[in-house]
Amino acid sequence: MDSGAASTSQKIESREIEFSEHLSTLSISGEQELGTVEVQIQEKDPRIKARKYQMDLCKKALEENIIVYLGTGCGKTHIAVLLMYEMRHLIKKPQKNICIFLAPSVVLVHQVIEDSLDFKVKTYCGKGRYQWEKELEEYEVLVMIPQILFQNLSHCFIRIEQIALLIFDECHHAQLESNHPYAEIMKIFYKPDMAKLPRIFGMTASPKLGKGGSIDSLETLLHAKIFSVEDEDELGEFVTSPNINVYYYDSTKTSYSCPQKIYARKLEEIMHQCLSALRTDTVDRTPVKNTKVLLQKLHSNLIFCLSNLGLWGALQASYIFLKDDHCERSELMEAEWNSSDDLCDKYLNQAASMFASGCIEDGKEIDLSCMKILREPFFSRKLTRLIDILSNFRLQPNTKCIVFVNRVLTARCLSSILKDLKFISYWRCDYLVGVHSGLKSMSRKNTNILLEKFRSGEINLLIATKVGEEGLDIQTCCLVIRFDLPETVASFIQSRGRARVAQSEYAILVDRGNPKEVNLIEHFIKDEAQMNEEISSRKNCETINYVEERTYKVESTGATISSASSISLLHRYCSKLPHDEYFIPRPQFFNYDDADGMVCKIILPANAPIHEIVSEPQQSTDTAKRDACLKACKALHEAGALTDYLLPEQEDISEDSIQDFSDSDSCDDEESQSELHEMLVPAALRERWIEMENSCLSSYHIKFCPNPVDRDYKSFGIFMKVPLPEEARNMKLDLSLARGRSVKTELIPSGVARFDKDEIALAEKFQQMFLKIILDRSEFIPEYVPLENPDIYEPSSSTFYLMLPITQQEDNKISVDWSTVKRCLSSPIFKYPGNSGDDEIRQLNDYLHLANGRKSKNDVVNSLVYVPCKNKFFFIADIVQEKDGFSAYNKSKNHMEHYIKTFDIHLSHPNQPLLKAKQLFLVKNLLRTKGYSGSREKEEHFIELPPEICQLKIIGFSKDIGSSLSLIPSVMHRLESLLVAIELKDKLYASFPEGSEVTANHILEALTTERCCEKFSLERLEVLGDAFLKFAVGRHLFLKHDALDEGQLTRKRSNIVNNSNLLKLATRNNLQVYIRDQSFDPLQFYAYGRPCPVICEVEKNLHSRYRGKTNSTDAEVRCNKCHHWLRKKTIADVVEALVGAFIVDSGFKAAAAFLKWIGIQVDVIEQQLSEVCLASKAFLPLADLTDISTVENLLGYDFFHKGLLIQAFVHPSYNNRSGGCYQRLEFLGDAVLDYLITSYLYSVYPELKPGQFTDLRSMCVSNISFGEVAGRWSFHKLIICESKDLLDSMTKYVNSIGASASKEGQFVEQTCPKALGDLVESYIGALFLDTGLKLDSVWEIMLSLLDPIIDIAKLRLDPLRELRELCQFYHWKLQFPSSKKDGKYSVEARVNGNDVSATACATSFSKKTAKRMASQQVVAHLKGQGHKSKSNELGEVLKKCEKREAKLIGYDDKPFLTSKFGDLELPQVNSECNSDSNETGAFHNDSAMSRLYELCAAYRWKRPIFECCKETRPIDRKEFTFKVVMEIAGMEDETFEFYGEPRGKRKDAAHSAANGALWYLKNEGF
Repeated sequence: MDSGAASTSQKIESREIEFSEHLSTLSISGEQELGTVEVQIQEKDPRIKARKYQMDLCKKALEENIIVYLGTGCGKTHIAVLLMYEMRHLIKKPQKNICIFLAPSVVLVHQVIEDSLDFKVKTYCGKGRYQWEKELEEYEVLVMIPQILFQNLSHCFIRIEQIALLIFDECHHAQLESNHPYAEIMKIFYKPDMAKLPRIFGMTASPKLGKGGSIDSLETLLHAKIFSVEDEDELGEFVTSPNINVYYYDSTKTSYSCPQKIYARKLEEIMHQCLSALRTDTVDRTPVKNTKVLLQKLHSNLIFCLSNLGLWGALQASYIFLKDDHCERSELMEAEWNSSDDLCDKYLNQAASMFASGCIEDGKEIDLSCMKILREPFFSRKLTRLIDILSNFRLQPNTKCIVFVNRVLTARCLSSILKDLKFISYWRCDYLVGVHSGLKSMSRKNTNILLEKFRSGEINLLIATKVGEEGLDIQTCCLVIRFDLPETVASFIQSRGRARVAQSEYAILVDRGNPKEVNLIEHFIKDEAQMNEEISSRKNCETINYVEERTYKVESTGATISSASSISLLHRYCSKLPHDEYFIPRPQFFNYDDADGMVCKIILPANAPIHEIVSEPQQSTDTAKRDACLKACKALHEAGALTDYLLPEQEDISEDSIQDFSDSDSCDDEESQSELHEMLVPAALRERWIEMENSCLSSYHIKFCPNPVDRDYKSFGIFMKVPLPEEARNMKLDLSLARGRSVKTELIPSGVARFDKDEIALAEKFQQMFLKIILDRSEFIPEYVPLENPDIYEPSSSTFYLMLPITQQEDNKISVDWSTVKRCLSSPIFKYPGNSGDDEIRQLNDYLHLANGRKSKNDVVNSLVYVPCKNKFFFIADIVQEKDGFSAYNKSKNHMEHYIKTFDIHLSHPNQPLLKAKQLFLVKNLLRTKGYSGSREKEEHFIELPPEICQLKIIGFSKDIGSSLSLIPSVMHRLESLLVAIELKDKLYASFPEGSEVTANHILEALTTERCCEKFSLERLEVLGDAFLKFAVGRHLFLKHDALDEGQLTRKRSNIVNNSNLLKLATRNNLQVYIRDQSFDPLQFYAYGRPCPVICEVEKNLHSRYRGKTNSTDAEVRCNKCHHWLRKKTIADVVEALVGAFIVDSGFKAAAAFLKWIGIQVDVIEQQLSEVCLASKAFLPLADLTDISTVENLLGYDFFHKGLLIQAFVHPSYNNRSGGCYQRLEFLGDAVLDYLITSYLYSVYPELKPGQFTDLRSMCVSNISFGEVAGRWSFHKLIICESKDLLDSMTKYVNSIGASASKEGQFVEQTCPKALGDLVESYIGALFLDTGLKLDSVWEIMLSLLDPIIDIAKLRLDPLRELRELCQFYHWKLQFPSSKKDGKYSVEARVNGNDVSATACATSFSKKTAKRMASQQVVAHLKGQGHKSKSNELGEVLKKCEKREAKLIGYDDKPFLTSKFGDLELPQVNSECNSDSNETGAFHNDSAMSRLYELCAAYRWKRPIFECCKETRPIDRKEFTFKVVMEIAGMEDETFEFYGEPRGKRKDAAHSAANGALWYLKNEGF
């Protein structure tokens, strides 16, 4: 052992000593006293049923890392459980450490641990997204497959130091030369020099794993020693070994005329017929090559089944292949399936037909109920021998058998055959092939169900691949048969261990004529004995020195990947790139032999930020590939394409991320969708007046202008301590009354009013009085109503202003009508009983008898009375002298008779004149939009009342006062909202001066939600702001992150503009307090003199009682702190609406300043734009592949940067030399078009309701609309791509546009490739960049380009949404069951109701598209039955709408002059000029060979051949001269040879020759 190894060993031993001392307080024996630990003994104690050798091995494991070597069934898992128990003080909560149990199959482990220990256990075995920080906090034992731990360690979601105990089941996979996750975990993350490492405990039934595996390798990698049971007799008490029996069968005859050979030749003929049908004249030969490979693999699989199973087995294999979808076939054959080619299906059908005809005997299909059929060619001799073993085995109750095979296809065929054989029907059969077999039926859930059936005996025969060798614990399995021989000694030992019952049998089928098979079992037994001897005689572990694997680590997070794991990460990254059915992004690997070793070049997909990576020369192709992949992952991370956790961005889950939410979310957890917030009370209304002899209050006359002028309104004024802001001083609003009546209301500033102390007191009492009358009238029913001291209201009142009757003076001055105030307050109801003035009234003759005594007529007229029998209050307008109690009430009776009959009241003074009365109103919300269109009632409604049924309440409280007071609460509510908007405006203006021009009215509109039911709401501004936010953020991200693909840009933008982020930013800036989200409820109008009765101390406890009623606009409680529930989405919507308000009033600059203030960066740097424009030069060599001049002529714009225009038409399937495609431009153009179209609709249709506006916008910006535009402008003819299917699909769709246009409402998305609409967006993106971000130039072209979109005759609502709205309206049930086969989704739309039933099915590569297509068919059917469609309504609305001039709203940015960018130098990558070379036009030596290989691959030429043609030895050194030989397609008659300069190294000489070839090819135009 060298010094380095000795040092490592000493470190491990010292740490193990410390660890053992830490555990020394515990004993493995159950007899010792545990002292203070005794109280903590768990209810479950695994030591109770432990065997002695298990206890001994656990004790060893407490002292050091060990590997337990025991056969299957010896209780290795229970030793692990014992170890967990003894280390519970490190694992149990509240400790932060965990135990991780790794197993290739986790089916049984979880249950074993839970049955034995009181630990919190969770199993992780499939794809799932977990917040690992929470998982580690909650659970103590994590059972998982090794790949999951490896990935979490790699991405630093779990750290190795958090693990106290790490258990490896089937640990023999951990070998130094292996890439198994076990090996990767130990090699990369278990570093002996770390301060804290987990205890390692390994378990295996065979320490050696196949070729190259060794015990030394296993011990070295796990840093552990192997231990087993020394006393075999002790082990024999608990474990029995099966009898090993070898069953020989004779080889099948292979003469030319034997049936097997005949059928094999026929199968060969079928394959050659299919191969000859392949098209070889296509430009892209890759599909042809793939189909050829598939046919050959299918053929070899059928030949194998024919040989191994016989004719009947080959027939079953054909049926299996035909039944499987293409993905399952691919997995079975380990080949990629080309779904567009049906030649393989043709081959399979012909093969199945041939096999089926061969299985006919005497004109009938062979009889599977008779044993006579067990002969060739129907059944192979091997299969016949298996059936013979099964049929002769003495079947006992609860007997089970496992048959092991090596192929998934064999398992499925055998299962099918054995099920069909009726004479062995007592064997109930199924197959087990593992979850990674590619079969959809083999999910983990279905696998567990299958194993449970096997345990219970419902199934007693299992055909299993090697997945059944590990982790399958069936106690009653008494027969194990190896149909296919084990491939390794480990496989032999493990499969033998499945036979667990005493006297069980391990049967092996061996070909008698194959000496290798005959000797194999003997070799396995010998190897096992040798392995046991090696382990028992081992004294010390011989540490093997190994080269550590290269890794890349991100220092900020600790995330680490190795060169081996980088391959899968690169594939995963590519799979996440944007793709469709015409383009599947995959890395391409090219290997070539360099002078210093093998080199691997990776060509990444066109939409990746990096195009190519070249490895360093390596010893083998595999290591070169690893090196290149690691370099690629490093480069992708540095470019920002991989996160700091080394994951594609969409897989990086941040622990503090907030899930997005929307209106469509479930309302099951209503509180999770809402938050409790305080509403701001404007500062102007919060200022108290000071108690002094004189108070000066700002006064404002509330001017009422009724329409029609059919009511009298008493003049009122508002008085407050501080003057109103300028924008509120002249507030105007329309109040909507019943029956189409309205009152225009205006505030008129009226100077300062002075109040002395007594006047303030009178005013406060008057306000207290009328608020009680109009809102709490029941308090006036008693004979005495005290008016409390207003001082008691101050602590609980949130607003301080007075509403008083006034008289107008000259110069718009007003004064309080004190006579009215004092007269009302002098009413008897406010005096104690006994202090009334009845004696004075008796002396008068001019009085009336009322229910509460005689009252002066002057006091009764223009007063408020209460009628107990009606329980109503009335204003008395006049005395009707000509009518009394004997006057007619109606045609059948007089007033006296009416009151006797209806109320049992006998009038004592029927001769008194009647009173003309008007009922006291109910205060209503007059800010609502009234939908009533009935005829106006121009005259007020009065009734006549006998005086003696009335109680006089308030003298001088006339109906004109009442009419005014019915309006004032609505006026004050609007004033309060406007003041809040002004406060927010002032706050924003103080933060950024660009917003100075925004109006308070637009701010108020942006703060007012639809729930307020007012004549305006935030929705239109929100749609505009949303479009600008998408545009501004998209533009910023596009220019800032030039390495991110379209998908990553979209996700980044989504993370910024989604509702959850807007919510976070809004609440951080306290915007939520300004939002108005409640309809005005007059009953909750709390002003000075009427304090809020609900005192809020613990907010949520109080308001949660009303939480369920928030869908009702009038149900939410109002507290003294003005708390209310706000939906999270509402807060986010307000942010977007505020953006819209700034755009409308102040422009882009102000909107951008607001976004910057709130925390969203949207700035643009000129240098970023210049780099993008200059980078487009890389596309200039493609100019000959598309007709750019046609586009420029058609649309009237000549591009300065032609490369941008070319890039706009490069599909990602075309992977040219420099990479790149239109997808990033599509991202930018999508954002630009979204804003331009929104601006168009906002300006052209200002009268559209918000919902209609949203619907129209959705229709206009859909991909199908853009597809039609692209078709009309023939963009499909300009696209540069390598997918013939895409070109055909686009051409077919464009040709169908005219035909489908004649069918109104036809949904043609099923034939419209997304790429067609993408071209419009990418063109607009390129145009936007080339103009220097000059949006008005793009606007002009957009108007002509998109004119066909905005065509009312073609308006169609999204069919999916239309169907949902129909179902919601008619209360129908809607379902969308779906399935997926061959990469295509089939979706069925089902509608069921009382009077309707409709279904339709559609298929597409996109599930969303299939759902829309099916919805369209159902909608068409329902329309045919006469059901109403919303899209027609929108079309009718637009026809009636006034169309105004289209305007580009808010644009005020300064454009950049892009023409000056042409003088700048573009940074060179793999530049063509070599500074170290004297050759003109030479290429970099480091890249010349790779560039030449790439060029040949791109043109599909043969690989160039490099030869050393001359070797000389000058005086001081050797020199080599290389030549490169090439064949160029189309010039096959000529051979091209290029010679390089002499160089001192072979590699440099080869590069020199490559430089010469590249120089020639460049000058020839390649």
